[in-house]
Amino acid sequence: MPGLGHWGVESERDMYYATKRNNTQTRIIGVVGVVTALGVSGYALANGLGIIETNERIETEVVIIEELEEVVEDEPPPPPVDVDLPPPPPQVILPDFVFDTPPPQVNAIQQVVATPNPSPPPPPAPKAAPAPVVPPVRPKPNQNRFNDLLSKDYPASALRKKQEGDVGLSMCISAEGRASDVKVIKSSGVEALDEAAVKGIPRVPFAPPKDSAGKPVSWCPPAFPYYTMTLSWKLPE
Repeated sequence: MPGLGHWGVESERDMYYATKRNNTQTRIIGVVGVVTALGVSGYALANGLGIIETNERIETEVVIIEELEEVVEDEPPPPPVDVDLPPPPPQVILPDFVFDTPPPQVNAIQQVVATPNPSPPPPPAPKAAPAPVVPPVRPKPNQNRFNDLLSKDYPASALRKKQEGDVGLSMCISAEGRASDVKVIKSSGVEALDEAAVKGIPRVPFAPPKDSAGKPVSWCPPAFPYYTMTLSWKLPE
């Protein structure tokens, strides 16, 4: 039994070393093979890079082939199609009319009667000229009331400043002699005098304007233009 055990240990040890030896040899052989392959590859690359291959130039010729366009002939038109047309309407024959009385004969040439040219119409009578408009008698203001306006209604501010001036006015005069629609057409240059004239004139009575027959009328557009007058403001002496 001890002999068998000793034999087994020695055998295992020998197998271990034998295996290790084989592995070492295998590795050496692989390394040598790789180095050899790399050397061969390097040599091939070195010799291959140094060789310059020259190729001869090959001349080529280009040929252009034109394709002919195919001409397609027009197809002939289809044959006409027979269409059944309806039969024509029956022909109507009118009877001959016989007149008992022959138609009257018309003379081909008729006598031409010359007609005299019509006389031109008489010219229209001239229109009567409108009667001239006679202006009415010009109205006049009541002198006493007019003087009172100039003296009593004199603006106090103009008296203190010793201001004078002429005011041009336009207005309408009624048939009763009253002024209305009073407006300043020429200023005196003093606002107080212009305002006093516009306010004071309607309080001054006028002699009523009269037409040519002596009838009182209104002096105002559109029958007559505006009545105009000038009011002169003078400082009292």
